[in-house]
Amino acid sequence: MKTEIQLQTQVVGTLYVLAAFVMLILSIQTYRYGYYPLTYTASLLMLTFLVTAIYARFAYKVSNLERASLISLGIATFLLLKESPDHAEIIKYWAYPLGLFGYIALPYKQSSLLNGMIIVGVSACLLLKQDLYAALAFASSFALLIALASTFAQLHKQRSRSLVELAIRDSVTDAYNVRHLEDTIKKEQCRSDQTGRPVSIVAIEIDYFSELTETHSKPEIDRLFKDVSELLKNTIRAGDSHYFDGEKNFFLMLPCTSAEGVLVISERIRRRIEENTWPEVDSITASLGCSAYNKGDQSISSGQLLRNTKSALNEAQRLGHNRVSQSN
Repeated sequence: MKTEIQLQTQVVGTLYVLAAFVMLILSIQTYRYGYYPLTYTASLLMLTFLVTAIYARFAYKVSNLERASLISLGIATFLLLKESPDHAEIIKYWAYPLGLFGYIALPYKQSSLLNGMIIVGVSACLLLKQDLYAALAFASSFALLIALASTFAQLHKQRSRSLVELAIRDSVTDAYNVRHLEDTIKKEQCRSDQTGRPVSIVAIEIDYFSELTETHSKPEIDRLFKDVSELLKNTIRAGDSHYFDGEKNFFLMLPCTSAEGVLVISERIRRRIEENTWPEVDSITASLGCSAYNKGDQSISSGQLLRNTKSALNEAQRLGHNRVSQSN
């Protein structure tokens, strides 16, 4: 199954191939009708789009493809504006698909900037070469087109963001899910290797959870999880994050936190859970396991680091619950 990034780069790359094909047709047509300067422009745009399409095939980051698209569409905008003084009546038809393409391949602000340059430049050339009516007709139709395109682009961006949030968050607790935790551990380990700052993980489980599930309904347990999640969210620092595995364990990701620091934070959380009043079950305690990763621990994988944290949690439960244990 392809990832979202792979699908996005594939779609944009395919559009660049189609754009290159259209420019090839335009270069042939302009040559047939004797518009030789436009033939050279269309040929150059064809090569530009083709190179970008090839690059999209090997772009593994959306940000890299966006930079390539900015260069490609920036060149296209420059060439259109360059030819507008002499061929504005033809160039205006080239501007419409370019304006739409910008909102597919580029971020909103960059695309709006390029389209703003197009509408001002082409309209000014039409005003000088033809008349006010031609300039206003192009400006109004192009503005309407890019307004619709920009609205759609904004709605699509918001929808994509919402879908990403749904994919990485637990529906009951609103905490991040374990799949996102595994990805985050890898990123934080790489950052720790580069910066030399440690990163710590904490695993949390409500004590005697199986007994709670026998005496309380699922809606009550879900509300308890939600309340615990809210307490963790309000306890951790800015830059920290909390996760839920969908069953019974919470996890905390604590960047820039040493082995000594994670013990202090874990103990604070343990006390807050013990001292808090929970409407669903009156009172609860929790066991916590923690582990730290340092720059010299490159042999420890993200999976091993998570297993070490869970082992520390099991050790805390074995020693009597309601305590903090740290992996060696």
